[in-house]
Amino acid sequence: MSGWNLTGVALLLAAVLALGACAKPRPWAKEGASGEQLHADQRACEMAATQEVQRWQSKGVSTMGPAVVGPTTRRSTSPSGGPFADQRGTQQADEDQLVAECMKKKGYSR
Repeated sequence: MSGWNLTGVALLLAAVLALGACAKPRPWAKEGASGEQLHADQRACEMAATQEVQRWQSKGVSTMGPAVVGPTTRRSTSPSGGPFADQRGTQQADEDQLVAECMKKKGYSR
């Protein structure tokens, strides 16, 4: 490892983390639930999450466009990045979090 410098180690670590982020999450499972029930529950959670995130976004958007003064008061685990934020990425992260909460409430686990 004497040939590795700090930059090389940092790049390797970043690559490993990036690959891990691309991995698909394990599927949802619930004892006694059929595949059809799983699909119906997951679809219901996804639709509810999409509607909730759209509702959050509509509160932050006026006729002049999105506000860029900082984070809103909504509950979110994703960063609010300001005027140059990846809005679709933030929206997807919010939806994923809401879907996970909904599925857990329905008794599913990964």
